[in-house]
Amino acid sequence: MNRRERNWKSWVTDNGSYKLVALFVTLILWVTILGRGDIVMTKEVALDFILPANMQIQDKVERQVTVKVSGPRMALKKFTQSPVTITLDLSPRGEGSVEAVISPKNVEVPFGVKVLSVYPETIKVTLHSVANEIGD
Repeated sequence: MNRRERNWKSWVTDNGSYKLVALFVTLILWVTILGRGDIVMTKEVALDFILPANMQIQDKVERQVTVKVSGPRMALKKFTQSPVTITLDLSPRGEGSVEAVISPKNVEVPFGVKVLSVYPETIKVTLHSVANEIGD
């Protein structure tokens, strides 16, 4: 055996136990990171309405929607632990029936979390003037 072959062989076999442990740790990290996928979950989120002056909601309206989100476990944990509300601005609307559209953009989520869907996507609200009730 020449000197070059001996150096290569000693490089592979010297400190073999350390190299084996390093290989093991590398494989575990690789599998953990590559195997980590986004988690999908749902959460009930409260609705809040901004109403026009002297108006109120006439009928009983669903005050919660179901939001389906996906993302890394830590970001979803932050999302589930924080109180989340969706605010719908109905102030430019007048008296009568209004269909409020809830889009994924209305939901505030932490970085890394993606809103997949909101159900229901629309809420029907009937607004009526408070002044009419007082005068009657």
